[in-house]
Amino acid sequence: MKPSAITPSREQLITLLEYFENGRYDDAEKLALSLSKQFPVDNISLKILGSVLNKTGRGAEAVSVWIKVTDINPKDADSFFSLGNTLQELNRLEEARESYNKAIALKPDYAEAHNNLGVALNKLGILDDAEGKYNQAIKFKPDYAEAYSNLGNTLKELGRIEEAEESYNKAIILKPDYAEAHNNLGSTLKELGRLEAARKSYNNAIALKSDYVEAYNNLGGILMELGRFEAGISAYAEAVTLKPNSKEIIINFSLAVKNVRFNSSKPKLYPIFYNILKKKNFFRPKDLAGPVISLLKHDPLIKDLLDKKNIVISLAEATSIIKDLNKLQLLQHLMRICPIHDLQLEAVLVNLRKVFLKQIKQVKNFPELIYFLSSLCLHCFINEYVYFESDIETQLVKELEIDIKERIIQSEQLELSKILCLASYRPLYEFDWCKRLDYLDEEIKTRLIDEPLKEREIVETIPVLGDISDDISRKVREQYEENPYPRWVNLTISPKKYSVAEVCDSINLNLYSDKIKDVSSPSILIAGCGTGQHSIETASRFSNCQVRAVDISLASLTYAQRKTNELGICNLQYLQADILSLNQLNKKFDIIESTGVLHHMKEPIVGWRVLRELLNSGGLMKIGLYSKLARRHIIKVRQKISALEIGLSKADIRNFRRKLIKSQNKNVYKLTKSRDFYTLSSLRDLIFHEQEHNFTIPQIQDLLDKLRLKFCGFE
Repeated sequence: MKPSAITPSREQLITLLEYFENGRYDDAEKLALSLSKQFPVDNISLKILGSVLNKTGRGAEAVSVWIKVTDINPKDADSFFSLGNTLQELNRLEEARESYNKAIALKPDYAEAHNNLGVALNKLGILDDAEGKYNQAIKFKPDYAEAYSNLGNTLKELGRIEEAEESYNKAIILKPDYAEAHNNLGSTLKELGRLEAARKSYNNAIALKSDYVEAYNNLGGILMELGRFEAGISAYAEAVTLKPNSKEIIINFSLAVKNVRFNSSKPKLYPIFYNILKKKNFFRPKDLAGPVISLLKHDPLIKDLLDKKNIVISLAEATSIIKDLNKLQLLQHLMRICPIHDLQLEAVLVNLRKVFLKQIKQVKNFPELIYFLSSLCLHCFINEYVYFESDIETQLVKELEIDIKERIIQSEQLELSKILCLASYRPLYEFDWCKRLDYLDEEIKTRLIDEPLKEREIVETIPVLGDISDDISRKVREQYEENPYPRWVNLTISPKKYSVAEVCDSINLNLYSDKIKDVSSPSILIAGCGTGQHSIETASRFSNCQVRAVDISLASLTYAQRKTNELGICNLQYLQADILSLNQLNKKFDIIESTGVLHHMKEPIVGWRVLRELLNSGGLMKIGLYSKLARRHIIKVRQKISALEIGLSKADIRNFRRKLIKSQNKNVYKLTKSRDFYTLSSLRDLIFHEQEHNFTIPQIQDLLDKLRLKFCGFE
């Protein structure tokens, strides 16, 4: 057979190489496929085809091509190396390891293969062997900067931090523009406590690679630790801008700004906060409400509005304000997903709501108004209509309700503004005609009607454990049936799950036994799960866990179950029960978490003892108790409520809250700074609860001694 029948012509191969080198991957792929069919044993066209598939993100297809290449020439070390790289990209690490070893067997001084094998071994957790391979790579290629940097990574994981620093420095000497090595050096210097030096390393990395997301993220953390909060937030913001869908970066940014309160206008941060708040289940929105509100209050539009003594005079002025607020999408989106924890902004919203109610017959619909009223009714729904309403408003709401009902019965067309105005005072799902409002915006219809009605269906599916006979337990159940706590839209779902050992290490627990760290599939009890935030976050935090979540309130549990169903979480089961009945479970747990129940029981130690008996030997228990010291101002307000014999109806709570807002008392002022002041159920839980115990540290120690429990630390 002639050579021309075995291999492509020189001109064909030159054309193929030109396509590949110029990034014309479609043309290169077509020609490579054609040549590989004409010349089945030609390795060059197949190698380029494999490289094209790698470049275009089709690693699984590339693997079969590289295998074919190695079959054609089993003595080609480079082909085994390329196959190993492709397998490693697909995280098929053991196969990659085997392929690199074959490359090295064919070419013992193949430095790149030793280095990449080290990377695979590092990912497999075989750190000592990885170190050896990097050293081999350096032996055969003394100026191999990448191998020095990778060696630094492994040394760092081995806890040999000073050696890691030395290795990164060698990489940088060999390759001064090696951004990754500068970044890795920064992380090592941070561990060594040399924060200023770490900052410089991160800045060097960014100077070399302006879109280096990880370096910006790391720089943000260092700057926050150095107390340079504004610069730290700017660095985090840059990382979020560069990688807006990274859950890890968004969580880091959110944690960094959680307790920050801005003292000047920073419009550049608006789109960043807006995009973060639009993400579902990256972070609890209420944890970002503080920084966002402080930022917005320095916006000229809001500042001018808050500076006015008489916020709203007429419908015309209210309409003008709505058009201005429409320019602040960040504010309106925040309103839609969490309470506004600010009395000044609350006063604006209360006044606007009142004006539109009083003038509803004169209101002319326009897009900005409809959007604002949609935001307002969603906001009032999520704060459970905690805003004060006057007797006149109550009467007007009743008249509006009657008017809407009559027009629905007569199948008349309704102005959206009327429906939305009513929905800012009353929950729509409670009206028997609500299902006929099928022309509502999808978000309004879903959240204000469909979801609450779905919970009514779910209630029949929640299993019940025993009767609730304790008198205090019955009163507490009644409270949470009336006011499930809390109502929420999004929460924090960890981007990855962690073993029990990893969680214990991350919060620096002082364990008295490492037995719990050996549990690979923990059984977890959440005693008092409320509306599901706690239970869902725990079920998403621990790897290979099974969670049983218990609460005394069916209304809370149906909310929790609906949210759990929506999120597709399958390792979480709910049960209605009193803690006092949990011994009927006949089951023990590796971890028990109860952060909001014991202090509301008649005898907290009795409930705690029940939980203690359900804990496996060597297990871990997370308990939340009210602090007598921290709640001194709350205790005084509760005493006042008791003395005045304030009722527990929604109107009673709203009216008393209004008196608190007007009060000059320092205890009351401190109370208004609590986020729990801004929703009806959380306010009732905060100061109107049926039962409450508060504890000192010595009292807690006494309880631990009586229960034969060891204190491992605070989280």
